Amino acid sequence: MSPTQWALLIVGAVAVIAIYWFSRRERPEARRRRSEAPVKTVKLPGAAPGAGNDQMDMFSRFGEFDEFGVGKPRKRVSPDLGGGTSAAGTGAGAPAAAAPVEEKIVALLIAEREGTAIFGERIHAALQAQGLQFGDRKIYHRIARGAPVFSVASLIKPGHLDPAQRREFSTPGLSVFMVLPGPTAPEEAIADMFLTARALARELNADVYDSNREPLTAAAEGAIVADVKAWARLQGL
Repeated sequence: MSPTQWALLIVGAVAVIAIYWFSRRERPEARRRRSEAPVKTVKLPGAAPGAGNDQMDMFSRFGEFDEFGVGKPRKRVSPDLGGGTSAAGTGAGAPAAAAPVEEKIVALLIAEREGTAIFGERIHAALQAQGLQFGDRKIYHRIARGAPVFSVASLIKPGHLDPAQRREFSTPGLSVFMVLPGPTAPEEAIADMFLTARALARELNADVYDSNREPLTAAAEGAIVADVKAWARLQGL
C-alpha cells in the first residue's frame, strides 16, 4: 500500500475514533446538565461536530488527541454501589472514594489487500456474520451486558456503516477499536476483538494492521495483549 493510501487511512481512523471517544466523554456531563437545568431545547450530545470539511478540524478545536484520538485519556470513577453516601457523610469513618480508572484505547486497521475499495453489501454481510450489531454513531458494535465491547467503523469520516446505504457505499478499510474498561474482562475483550478482526479480513480480502501500520503478526498481537494486561494490573482490574 502506498504512503498516500496509508496517510488517508490513518487520517480517517484518527477522525472516526476521536469523534466516538469524545462523544462518550460528553454524554455524562450533558445528562447532568439536563437534570439540573429547566426543560429547554438542547443539542443532542451524539450530534456531529461543527461544520467544516477538514478532517483535522476537531483536533484544532479540542487540542487533546494524539495520533489515535486519545492523547489525554479520561479518568473514570467507579460508581458507589454500597447504598450511597451523602455529602454530610464524608468525615471519619466514611468509605474512601473509589480510585479513578484511566481509559485505554486499543485499535486495529483492516485495509483491502490490493488497496482498492470494499463495497457496502460485502462489508455488512461480513459484519453481521460475526454477530456485530448496528447501533450508536451509525457503526457496528460487539455488545455485552448492554454496552459496547468494541466497535467497527469505516475509515471514511464520520465512520458511518449504515445498512440502509450499503448499495451505494464503499470504503478502503475499517477501523476496529475498543475503549477499556468495558463490560467484559480486558483479556476476554481483546481476544474477541482479534478473532473478529481476522475473520472480517478473511471475508473482505483484507489484512489486519496494528496502530503502527504494521501487519498484525502473532508477535504484535502478543505485545498488545501484554500491554493490556499491564494496564489492567495498574488499574486494579
